Amino acid sequence: MSAIETLMDAVVTLAETTHPYADIVYGSDPPNNGICMIHNGGYSPDIHMDAGRVFSLPVLLNGKHSNQQTLLNALSAIHRKLTCPLDYRALGSEEIQVISIDTTSAPAIIGREQNNQWVCGSSLSIRFYWRNNNGN
Repeated sequence: MSAIETLMDAVVTLAETTHPYADIVYGSDPPNNGICMIHNGGYSPDIHMDAGRVFSLPVLLNGKHSNQQTLLNALSAIHRKLTCPLDYRALGSEEIQVISIDTTSAPAIIGREQNNQWVCGSSLSIRFYWRNNNGN
């Protein structure tokens, strides 16, 4: 498992401590009455003379639910949990040290599907220091 996959597993585990209405699955299209999370695209490094490489990893958090309020409440709770922890050390590993997680797009209703499932989209950015970046 790559360092990024390990990081995403830890982020999903932390997000699930909010006890959302469904388990979080990996992907960009959530199942009916479901929630999904996936890192979006690549990550660009910023070089810092004192810290080495600092990366920003864009992450999509999407959901579907028949009840609009349930959907918005769940995704909003996940955003609050991920962006306001006291300590990010639990998300890190030997290779990665999480610096911050920020909301880049707050949960918002995108529309409603023909099966009456509301669709909500949002995004976050995980900033982290990658100690032994070997491209994984």
